[in-house]
Amino acid sequence: MNPNQTVHTSFESIPALLDALIVTPQDDRWNDARQAWNLTVDQQPAAVALPETTDDVIDIVRWASAEGLRVTAQGTGHAAAANASLRNTVLVKTALLNDVRIDADLLRARVGAGVIWSEVSSAAAEFGLAALAGSGPDVGVVGYTLGGGVSWLARRYGLAANSVLAVELVLP
Repeated sequence: MNPNQTVHTSFESIPALLDALIVTPQDDRWNDARQAWNLTVDQQPAAVALPETTDDVIDIVRWASAEGLRVTAQGTGHAAAANASLRNTVLVKTALLNDVRIDADLLRARVGAGVIWSEVSSAAAEFGLAALAGSGPDVGVVGYTLGGGVSWLARRYGLAANSVLAVELVLP
């Protein structure tokens, strides 16, 4: 697909199971759904998806692929300006994938793609633990970690990226 050529999607092909998860420009929720944390960025995707589970992400990716649409993921949207054009793209916002589980015995956290550091820090604190978080509590764990993850604790415990043990990834 040529990214400069507009894909014409009527959105009538959205399966019933995805109907609540996909927000289109005709939807009343459009402006809220497409908004990033960085308010200077005017995101104009073809649609916004708001998955709640990994299976939702799989269904969204399959539907977008069948429609000839690209897919990109966004956590908090702190770095939204770095995104290229979102024409012909379903913006998958991960905010609702916000499960946090702490294994205090193994000193591990398992987090969803939409988790922000304040959620991890609060959950870890219940066990007397600290997270390798940066100074911004509203920064997403995924974006921060993909950028290396330099925290106040990095000199002693290393970068957050060095502590990643596994990733669950949905491929097209």
